[in-house]
Amino acid sequence: MAEALVKFFLQRLSSLKLQENEASPGLQDKIQKLKNRLEEIISFPGDIGSTSKQEDGLVCNWLGNLIETLHDAENCINEYVAKARNQDGSDQVLSIVQFCGKLEKINAHLAEILRQRSQLIMPPTWEAKKEIGQSSSSGDGVDVVGEESLAPFALNYRNLPSYLRSCLIHCSLFPEKTSRGRLVRLLVAEGNLQEKPGEVMEDIAEENINELVGQGMLRVKIGFKDKLKVVDPYHKICLLKLQRGYSISQSLFCDSNFPQSSSIVVIHHHGETIMTSSSDHPIGSLYVFSCNEGIPDNHWAFHNFKILRVLEIEDVKIKSLPEEIGDLIHLRYLGLKHSALYEIPKSIGNLQNLQTLDIRWPRSLRGLPSGVLNLQHLRHLMLPVNEIKVPSGISILTNLQSLTGLFIRHGFIKELGSLTLLRKLELMDVSEEHASQLSASIMKMTGLLSLSLHTRGYGKDELLPTLEPFSPLTSIRKLCLEGRLMGLSNWVCSMENLTKLRLGFSFLSEEEISLLQFLPNLKHLTLWRACEAKVINKEFSRVGGFPKLEIFIIASPYLLEWTEIEKGALPSLAFLCFHSCSRLRNLPEGLQYVSTLKVLEILPLHPDLERRLKLDGGKENYKIKHIPQIQFFSSFLRTWVAM
Repeated sequence: MAEALVKFFLQRLSSLKLQENEASPGLQDKIQKLKNRLEEIISFPGDIGSTSKQEDGLVCNWLGNLIETLHDAENCINEYVAKARNQDGSDQVLSIVQFCGKLEKINAHLAEILRQRSQLIMPPTWEAKKEIGQSSSSGDGVDVVGEESLAPFALNYRNLPSYLRSCLIHCSLFPEKTSRGRLVRLLVAEGNLQEKPGEVMEDIAEENINELVGQGMLRVKIGFKDKLKVVDPYHKICLLKLQRGYSISQSLFCDSNFPQSSSIVVIHHHGETIMTSSSDHPIGSLYVFSCNEGIPDNHWAFHNFKILRVLEIEDVKIKSLPEEIGDLIHLRYLGLKHSALYEIPKSIGNLQNLQTLDIRWPRSLRGLPSGVLNLQHLRHLMLPVNEIKVPSGISILTNLQSLTGLFIRHGFIKELGSLTLLRKLELMDVSEEHASQLSASIMKMTGLLSLSLHTRGYGKDELLPTLEPFSPLTSIRKLCLEGRLMGLSNWVCSMENLTKLRLGFSFLSEEEISLLQFLPNLKHLTLWRACEAKVINKEFSRVGGFPKLEIFIIASPYLLEWTEIEKGALPSLAFLCFHSCSRLRNLPEGLQYVSTLKVLEILPLHPDLERRLKLDGGKENYKIKHIPQIQFFSSFLRTWVAM
């Protein structure tokens, strides 16, 4: 990772074409010295990304310092390019002099990093050991003085490659859990991933997340949606890192003037004006989480964020964004979820580096400006599921990987056929008349991983297209069909790689639903009013059926009883939820044999079933007493949690 980053930065320096009026010998000399120092680091004997002394108590911070220094250098160059190229005369001369001074300091830091690296090759003296120990308390080695219980976890944290540390830190930025998709998009935008030839950056981010989950540092909370949370010991370590203000800073108070050393800032907003304390220091990423009613219109100062890469705002109160947002030409990620915006400025078309535009769940947004079609590097467009006006011509955004919340209108389906790189597609207002053209467009998306189709309404008269001409793409892993189905199509039952399936308002029979147990890799199944059957029989879950199902959610106002689960069926089930099954009076016999079950939720709980499941004297408590976490909401909104 480190070697790749150094080489990438060398390429960045080589591609920095100086204009004639700024190609002074002094500036050229500083850039050349920086190149020479980086080449010296690459040519140093031994593996640039490892050390034989990582396991002892004298862990050196040289690798983390190198990564931090290179990021600072990149910010320095971005700031110079954004500032000096728009100046002339004495102002530009001053900017060049300041830029040379910063490059000189970066070169000095790299010289110190190289010296630290040399100490890892030769056995250090006592003085060197003391110096190394001191340096580890000011870099990526988290200072855990007074937190002895964190010491072994801090060592694990320090031994992580820098890109995994970055992933862990970013997951800890959020007040609560965060979704996997959101974290993936942010990691790609932040640019802290190790590039692999031929691999999509989103896949590399997924690999990093999975590695941290495998190491027990990230936990996946199973349920309606997979949510990620940093495990407590590592979360404390990440908070220590954040609060020290070294490269990443978290503002946990009302004063939102940013520490001078922060390139990533998190604000839990309490109503103050959001602006930098000094325009000299670049802020790369800004995360704002509202702690009350949101942020008033006049509480923004976008002119202070010239090189911002990530702007993530939640629950904002502002009704409009200033046109100056178009000046954030380095912006890669713009998140505006749960906003009060009624329009987005036309200047958004200036954001040529934008990768993600997330405007889900707005209160009153009316539409997108035509300028959105200028965003040629856009990879993820997340639209609200309440219909807004989208300009025609979306086919020009050929780099799109995610397109969600798009309401089908005349001409849109044909345009979709040009978006061959799509990996996630969600379409609203789909009907039978779209079947043929929609099938043809989807078949061109050979890398499609997730497909969601929704009808306008969820009554029996609102039919989803059968898509019979549709030959299921083997790449599809997630499928959501919301609307009445005229039977369960053969192509659904033949999707061997399907891992997640949601059927909503499908009006299918129990026999058709039972066919789903033969999907060999299905892990997550949601039946949301998908079946009108009053009774689920044991045919639904035979031995060998649902071999990998981990999460099963069923919502049905008709369901009275699930009679039986054959012993040996559902061998991987971990989460079972009955949602809106207000008439359910019996849990299945055989549930007691599902030893993998960790969570049972029943919302709401019928009084008769509540009596039979009680801890003391409940006749059917034997079915659930092995389950570690049980949550019931009765019709009287009482909660009973059994541990």
